[in-house]
Amino acid sequence: MKRLGPVIESILRRNNLWSGYQQYLIIEKWPEIVGSELSTVTKAVKISNGLLQVLVKDSVWSYHLSLLKPQLIKKLNNHVGSKVVNDIYFKIGDFEKKE
Repeated sequence: MKRLGPVIESILRRNNLWSGYQQYLIIEKWPEIVGSELSTVTKAVKISNGLLQVLVKDSVWSYHLSLLKPQLIKKLNNHVGSKVVNDIYFKIGDFEKKE
């Protein structure tokens, strides 16, 4: 019996939807990937052409995260198993945390 995951991956790849799914995973799983501390002050918003936009609570966090950018990019890409994120743009803004 085949496992369901590889079958779904095969269907998504065949229909050129795999990359979009990986981008969706990064946005949806952001809190799990970056951890609870960072997810309380950030929110991944969208990915376009390898650029991930992340809302950040304030300029202090934006600065600190800019120093961690290479590690975050590596962690995100490792999570989905391919190079989906090339750069991250931190934008200061309000966001509502999902409950």
